[in-house]
Amino acid sequence: MKAMIIDCSDAAPTIRQSEIEPPSRTRGQVLIRVQAASVNRADLAVLAGTHASPGAAGGPAVVGLDAAGTVVEADEDSAFSVGDRVMTMVGGGLAEYVAIDSRFPVPLPDSWTFEEGAGAIVALMTEHNALRTAGRLRDGDAVLINAANSGVGQMAIQIARHLGAGRIIAGVRTHREDALLATLGADTVINTGSGKFAEQVLDASDGQGVDIIIDHVGGPYLADHIKAAALQARLIGVGRLGGAEGTLDMETLAFKRVEIIGVTFRTRSLEEKVRIVEAMREDLDNALAEGKLKPRIDRVLPWTEVRSAQNLVAGNDHLGKVILQVGT
Repeated sequence: MKAMIIDCSDAAPTIRQSEIEPPSRTRGQVLIRVQAASVNRADLAVLAGTHASPGAAGGPAVVGLDAAGTVVEADEDSAFSVGDRVMTMVGGGLAEYVAIDSRFPVPLPDSWTFEEGAGAIVALMTEHNALRTAGRLRDGDAVLINAANSGVGQMAIQIARHLGAGRIIAGVRTHREDALLATLGADTVINTGSGKFAEQVLDASDGQGVDIIIDHVGGPYLADHIKAAALQARLIGVGRLGGAEGTLDMETLAFKRVEIIGVTFRTRSLEEKVRIVEAMREDLDNALAEGKLKPRIDRVLPWTEVRSAQNLVAGNDHLGKVILQVGT
C-alpha cells in the first residue's frame, strides 16, 4: 500500500510517499480503508525528531495521528461491520490502510464527510479529556481557552459550552475570527499579546478568575495563567506551542490552591486511551449525531501535498483544520 513516511536518508528528515507492507489485522482489531487524515502540530514534531511516529518493528515511520474511512475487515462479534464509516485517532494515519483496536474508532455521524471526521477526532478526544476528566468541569465553571483560534481550541469552546460551562473566555493572538469564536460559544475574546492578558481575564470574570484554564501554548503564559486563576482552579497543560518553560509564582500557586495538570497521549496505555474514547462518547455522542459539535475545515488538499499542508500549519496560515485526502 502507499503511505507517507519519514525519510531520514538525507541530512534533514523529509516526508515522501512510499510503497510499504499493508497492516495485518489481528483479532480485536478493525482494518480501515483511509479516506482522509488531518495535519496536526505533533506531525511537525515528528518531522523535527522530537516525537516518535509509529511504524512496524524495523519498518518505516508513517506520518499522521488520525484517520477517517471505511471498515473493510472486522471480527464477527465486533461493534463494527464492513462498510461502516468511522473516525479514529491512530498513529500513522497517512496511509491507505490502518489497523486499530476495535474499541478505538468512533462512528462517523451520518451528515459528516470523511474530511470532517479526520478534522474532529483528535480534538474531540484531547479537549474532552482536558475539560471533563483532567479539569473536572462542573456546571457554571468559568473556562479560559488559550490558542482558541486553533482547531483544538475551537473544539474546546464547543465542548465546554455543551458540557455546561459558565463564562468562556477565548485567548487569541489575532482578532481575525472573533465572530466565529462567539458563534462557537465564546463569551469574551482577549488578545493574549496585549501585555495585560491576566488583568483582562480577571476583568472578564468579574475579578474572580477562571476555574479551568486549557493551555495550548505553554511556558510563556504560565505566570499569567496563575494570576488569572480562581481559587482551586485547574490549569491543564495540553500543548507547548510557545515553549516548555515559564516562570511560576509558588506563593500565588499555594495561596490559590491551583492544580497544574499535564496531559498527553504519548505515555498512556491502550486501556487508558480506550477509557478516554468511552468517556468522550458517553458525553458527546448525542451532540455529534445532532450536529451540535463540528470542526471547522480551513482547506482540503490531496495527500501528495502533505509538506505544503504542514508548512501552512507551521506558519499559522490557516483557521481550522487542514485536511489531506488519502489516495488523491
